[in-house]
Amino acid sequence: MKKIYFSRHAKNRMRKFAIKPDVVRKVLEKPDFLEPSIKGRKNFWRKVQDKYYRVTCLEEGDKIVVITVTPKEKIPGRVRDED
Repeated sequence: MKKIYFSRHAKNRMRKFAIKPDVVRKVLEKPDFLEPSIKGRKNFWRKVQDKYYRVTCLEEGDKIVVITVTPKEKIPGRVRDED
């Protein structure tokens, strides 16, 4: 996997929502699904325990820059899977 760098904004969001870097790595390594975002960015989605996480990042050569991290209760526009 490419080297992961966190933007200042992403670090602040992770601190605010108590999201550990390991959770972000899990989302990036094995997302449930991907969707395109603005400016060539990608949104990686994955359910970890009871929450969904959206990690928005930009691939720059041999590195991945995490722009933002957002915890979600459900995925917008999708049917929530019941466990």
